[in-house]
Amino acid sequence: MTDPVSTPAIAVTSGGITLLGVATGLQPELLLAGAAGGWWALTYAPPVKALARVNRITLSSAIAAWVSPPATAWAAGTLGLPEAIPTAGLQILTALGVGLIALDVLGRGLLGLARARLAKPHEVEK
Repeated sequence: MTDPVSTPAIAVTSGGITLLGVATGLQPELLLAGAAGGWWALTYAPPVKALARVNRITLSSAIAAWVSPPATAWAAGTLGLPEAIPTAGLQILTALGVGLIALDVLGRGLLGLARARLAKPHEVEK
């Protein structure tokens, strides 16, 4: 049986993600790092169909590319990192981490907060 994630599939996916970055103005290297994080997250998830894998990697990639620059800037300012540390490298590491947790942690966490908020009756402020 052949591996469902073959070299041509990887090439097509990374090429598509790079084109998505060019079309949307997002940084392609952050998209690819986010996709790698999403792919990494798939190793912890139960087996799913090919389209679900592609959707997960694409969403992880886009979320990571949008979230990484402001998250890295916030962390650098909050932690007081020296100017000598390149933020581009930190953004790639952040994109990898965000891609890893994008759907399982961030997505489910936000849905949990929304459900908790909707479950409580709205209180009228006096």
